[in-house]
Amino acid sequence: MVQKIDQDTLYVGGDDSNHAGNSKCEIIVATFSRFCEDGTVRDFSNTRNYSNLSSWVNSKFRDYRFGLLVREEYRHSNLNLIAIIPDMIKKFLDEEELKIKNLKIYLDGRCGKETEEIKDKLCGFHGIEKVAVKGFIKKQKNEKGNISKHPRCPIVTYYADLLAHDLFTTKTFEELVNHEKLVLVK
Repeated sequence: MVQKIDQDTLYVGGDDSNHAGNSKCEIIVATFSRFCEDGTVRDFSNTRNYSNLSSWVNSKFRDYRFGLLVREEYRHSNLNLIAIIPDMIKKFLDEEELKIKNLKIYLDGRCGKETEEIKDKLCGFHGIEKVAVKGFIKKQKNEKGNISKHPRCPIVTYYADLLAHDLFTTKTFEELVNHEKLVLVK
């Protein structure tokens, strides 16, 4: 299958490790792609499938960065991802010297009025003209009224989830702070 690259758009997925206050820390991950298909919403299995993770993040026109949140103030906040993602995107654009017109940001979790803050921080940065932000909730009520986790999200968001979990479970704190993809965030 031929993948279409959108020269004017960067697709961004965001997720966190859900470990704020843990001895290791909270890990915020942003995945980046120039492929249109990576912004497509699709269904994923409830079981994490790591088989394509390495090839996905190491392919041309895809990348990721992560940040570590260690302060106590992040322990009980559900806005960690929303607060940090604009800085991560800016640092990625600076590092890669990308000039794009459109950002499509897909985050794990609810996004309310805070999306306007994300748009305000990014619109105009390096010539960005348009910023779209949407949240995706993995836990939904099924037809019986029970909570079920069934990821239905863009591909970039799914890989952000995989990376956040993989980094948290496979890397020591020392490995994380010395990792080449680490972005220092506020």
